[in-house]
Amino acid sequence: MIRLSPLLLVLMTGLPVGTSAQGLLPGCRLENGSLQCVPGLTADPQQQIKVLEGQINRDVQTEGHLEQAIEGLKRFELIGEAKEGQLIKAKLKLQGGGFEEVHIHWYRRNNQGNWQLVDNVTESTYRVGPSDRGDQLMAVLVVRTSDGKVQRISSNVLGPVDN
Repeated sequence: MIRLSPLLLVLMTGLPVGTSAQGLLPGCRLENGSLQCVPGLTADPQQQIKVLEGQINRDVQTEGHLEQAIEGLKRFELIGEAKEGQLIKAKLKLQGGGFEEVHIHWYRRNNQGNWQLVDNVTESTYRVGPSDRGDQLMAVLVVRTSDGKVQRISSNVLGPVDN
């Protein structure tokens, strides 16, 4: 963590007092007079992309390990290309019994916003359409076990979708 005084930030960036550094330094934000940056970030745009992609990949892997640690689930992933017109398949492998219901729900997200449920799609395949252009896609597996527990597991993320 780098801690800078507002005056030092003004001198370093050339921003007038009271101006936000949000858009100026990718991967950084100003919180209570403290510049918070992703570790390893430099001024080089290519290095910024590598560092930020690495941070995102680590976060996704960590989430995936936690979510995929459900007894009886051996595999849940999306297979396919994030291109308009392509068919994406949700590959699912459950081992053992005790599953009453299994449903797959599809989600899309644009510009790292909130995930939005894709209405009326609960199948194991999804045809990428024009409304998905620029979005990321993900599926959520919803399993109800014989003892009444409901568990949700997210797949890998595909995208952004191009045409």
